[in-house]
Amino acid sequence: MAGAVTLAMAGCSSAEAPAPESSGPAKVAPPAILQAGTLKICAPNDGTPPNVYHDESGELVGSEVDLGKALAAEMGLKPDFVESSFATVIPTLQAKQCDVIMAQLYIKPEREAVVDFVPYVYSGTGIAVSRDEPADVTGLDDSLCGKKVMVAVATTAESLAMEQSEKCTAAGKPPVDVNRSNQADVSLQQLQNGQVDAFMDTAETLGYYETKTGARIQTVGEPFGTIKIGAATLKGNTELHDAIAAALATLESNGNYSKILDEWGMADLSIQK
Repeated sequence: MAGAVTLAMAGCSSAEAPAPESSGPAKVAPPAILQAGTLKICAPNDGTPPNVYHDESGELVGSEVDLGKALAAEMGLKPDFVESSFATVIPTLQAKQCDVIMAQLYIKPEREAVVDFVPYVYSGTGIAVSRDEPADVTGLDDSLCGKKVMVAVATTAESLAMEQSEKCTAAGKPPVDVNRSNQADVSLQQLQNGQVDAFMDTAETLGYYETKTGARIQTVGEPFGTIKIGAATLKGNTELHDAIAAALATLESNGNYSKILDEWGMADLSIQK
């Protein structure tokens, strides 16, 4: 998960979207869920934009929050978000304090051993450039050779930038000028001011900056180093797992899934791609 940041930029408030209306009678009931008529969703109280976070008023918002509401409505249920630290979301599910986790949870083998997943979006790394002066950067490729690129310390973005720099020098081209800062607002300001040519971060975070904060940046190329994020249910709770999968398929077919991702600048991370 990316570190939380505060951007001192205009237009960074996020209006809470109205909850979708329930679509008919409940399609799943206890014991597959804890409480009749309600889908209890484990969400992190330490999450980050755009997936799940608290806005200025303290409301839980984000792409996963909107998707959780839409899935619950499609199943004929009312969403109820149960907040905990990211580190304790799986134990909270196992303690039967919630029905499903939607918490930027990467699908990894060690997690698949204890929960069942319904994949609903990708996470990945992306590259952003200034909207006004894009610096001829096209993605994670030779267009970065000789360019000044900002990354956060000890991140996937840093490792990938260094790998690309080695590819540049091996091809007889200038290395990538890798700069490091853990302050995203500083990195964004330097990008917009032309002090750096590109900024690498998680693709979903860059999409948030581009669509929600008023930052004059644009993402280039396709996300890379992607990994699936999924809705996690208790191992063996086939009824709920299948109901969530069916609800997601309906949201994909009726266009509501795409609308949610578009709203949060995450269209390139669609599971449908």
